[in-house]
Amino acid sequence: MTTAPDLGQPAAAVPAPPARGRTGLLAVLSFGIALTAVVPAFLPGHPLLRALIALLGLVPITAALTAVCRRQHRLGSDLRASQAAFRTLVRSSVDPVVILDDQLRVTFASPGIAPLLGREPGDLVGQPLEPAIHPDDRGNLFGSHTSRGENGEFAVRTARVRTADGQWRLVQATVRDLRNDPDAGALVLYCRDVTSRGRGVDPELLELSLTDPVTGLPNRTALSRRLATVQRHVSTSPVALVLLSIDDLAAATARPGTEETVLRVLTARLARELRGEDWLARGKDGDFVVLVDGTVSDAEVVATRLITTLGYVATPAGPLSATAGVIGLAADIDPGEALRRADLALYSARTAGVGSVHRYDDALRNAQDRRSTLAVDLAGALVRGELRLAFQPVVDVVLHRTVSVEALLRWRHPELGDISPQEFVPLAEESPLITELGRWVLSEACETVARTTDDELSVAVNVSARQVRSGELVSDVVAALESSGLPASRLIVEITESMLLDEHVAADLEALRGLGVRIAVDDFGTGWSSLAYLVGMPVDLLKMDQHFLADVETDPQRRALCRAILQLGTSLGLPVIVEGVATPAVLTLLSDMGHRFVQGYAFSRPLEAEQLAAGVWRTVPELGAAPEVPA
Repeated sequence: MTTAPDLGQPAAAVPAPPARGRTGLLAVLSFGIALTAVVPAFLPGHPLLRALIALLGLVPITAALTAVCRRQHRLGSDLRASQAAFRTLVRSSVDPVVILDDQLRVTFASPGIAPLLGREPGDLVGQPLEPAIHPDDRGNLFGSHTSRGENGEFAVRTARVRTADGQWRLVQATVRDLRNDPDAGALVLYCRDVTSRGRGVDPELLELSLTDPVTGLPNRTALSRRLATVQRHVSTSPVALVLLSIDDLAAATARPGTEETVLRVLTARLARELRGEDWLARGKDGDFVVLVDGTVSDAEVVATRLITTLGYVATPAGPLSATAGVIGLAADIDPGEALRRADLALYSARTAGVGSVHRYDDALRNAQDRRSTLAVDLAGALVRGELRLAFQPVVDVVLHRTVSVEALLRWRHPELGDISPQEFVPLAEESPLITELGRWVLSEACETVARTTDDELSVAVNVSARQVRSGELVSDVVAALESSGLPASRLIVEITESMLLDEHVAADLEALRGLGVRIAVDDFGTGWSSLAYLVGMPVDLLKMDQHFLADVETDPQRRALCRAILQLGTSLGLPVIVEGVATPAVLTLLSDMGHRFVQGYAFSRPLEAEQLAAGVWRTVPELGAAPEVPA
């Protein structure tokens, strides 16, 4: 039974010291004694008479002073006795007592804490409580005590607490809020170990520890237990798992006070779409998990239905979108491995695009192993000399000449051979390595083009969002130009559309334009394209994404999009470069529309640095003729 006090006990967590203010009383008495000693000296009469009067005046003052001293001594004795009784009560209590200050740091822990957590009370003093609490339980424990409540208010909270050996124990704490008490100023926790008692865990407490406090769904701990249970029976009753990731959840819950409402609406909507045998839970990082009673095919149907219904959920950020990974459970796969495989399937779905549903297979595991290998090897590829640049010409079809080249990063792995940029560049962008690589590409591209004999050939360099937002882009560009001697007017910095929305980035781009560097928007048309945001932005060129060219020869809508982008650039006075022009037929079609600047295999494949230096880029095939592939 817990040692928490009832409502009739004193409010203070520790015995309060005697009331202050007796210094003033002693001062008054001292003044009275001085006055009694001085005043008789000015009275008329014999000196013996004046001394007698002074002695008579001191008698009541001395009596009062003696009474005050006795009272002070008695109060001090009572305080020491009260403190000794408190220490005896706390030390002899079976249940630990913990006192926290206003910052939730431990100021006192009774000896009973040692057998519970395996740590001595003195080691806990001064330590914050929150890191010792399981992440899933912190909101439930601290949420109602971040603001001061009524003095002496009681609350009962249950949470998992980490012990010295890294294990978790389920602890119930009766919390008394005494922070408004001037004599206490603390939160007092009367603790009780409820991990196991008698025949098992208290069902109500166990339910509390396994429930997500916002949605009321089973949390990740409950999910792991459920997986361990169902996997013992999957041989006779198949079960599949859906890992659902909501792509716009962070934006939808960014406004203060909306997170709980949005999550509860989502939970209700998802629950309505499930069958009676399906089981919904919360995963990590805000994901949802569904255990589907059926095969992987059944899980794919359920996942598609859930993704569809999320599109009808209205949030402050607009409709939601999602992706999903599905796997079939097996008896020989532990819960942790099952969730890791679901993560791989989800990663594959995200790569494919919003709304995708992918199932796990061995190919995904092999791809993950390959990604892990490449991520490790890429870190030293630059030092080992495995990276190089190739250069893709951009041709002016009106003047029939190459006006610029785009620097493309290439990697030849010593064992795996040539690695596609689509494979290793995303790996670099996930780490700070991309900034170092971007700085090297800038320097190498400027030096290579500066060595050519043409004084008008420009070079375009893609810069990553991480490098742009590092605040070092301007200094990196200046360093590359100074070391190579390339004029700033011959350098084009390519960025994505979303970067323009950042005010800090816009300021850096304006600084680069002040130096003479041109700014191009890469993959134009795939992001936030609109006249509203382009007007006044530091932009000199637009590069139309090659996805617009899919079926452009047969699809009238695709052709209309290509014309619209050209007209948008023309209306803003911005040249438009079309990427990915691979065939003479598409080249002719674009030329007839009025597109002047094109880039792609229709003219040339990417050139090596030696070919660029040899002037191969000067040879431009006739419009509609098959290009010669350089050696």
